Amino acid sequence: MVICFLGDSLTLGVGDERAMGGWVGRLTQASYALDSARSRTLTVYNLGVRGDAAVTLVNRWRGDADRRRRKGEDMAFVFSFGAADGQRKFPRDSTFAAGKAILCEAAALGRTLYVSPPPPLDPAWAADTRRIGAELRVFCATLGVPTTDFFEPLAADAAYMASLATDGIHPDAAGYDKMAALLRAWPPLAELMLL
Repeated sequence: MVICFLGDSLTLGVGDERAMGGWVGRLTQASYALDSARSRTLTVYNLGVRGDAAVTLVNRWRGDADRRRRKGEDMAFVFSFGAADGQRKFPRDSTFAAGKAILCEAAALGRTLYVSPPPPLDPAWAADTRRIGAELRVFCATLGVPTTDFFEPLAADAAYMASLATDGIHPDAAGYDKMAALLRAWPPLAELMLL
């Protein structure tokens, strides 16, 4: 099984001073720690790109994933995007058209999951991020794509919000620990990664 995690700098793990690859790296390490032989049968790629919004991800994700596809092997996709769209103030229609195109194409190719983006400190940006994530989760329901929300639980977590102090969006290592813990408890991803 090949799993591609695709998204922005929050997927990549920018700001993780422990250099553990953010929440994706933590989940991968947890999966491999449960069964060391799993690293030979489960290949995880973190394909997060700093500043990637839906309108830029739509043009690169398929090529990035296809280069990692192995003949005869199942492939799954875990997307987390939307924060950069709000920050870069892309037109709402463009963001949703690109997001829907990504999710439709991925769902036709293999198991697909969507994690809506976490909150930034800036209130206006946070409102855009919340709306983008919520609308994409509604769309995913029409496709049968499992979703979970980073925004609400993390916005309510004072320690997580404090972890954004450096630049207002990227958490420190403790913040990434919290993100990974939320996803480890999410059955669709836990099942996919055999956690």
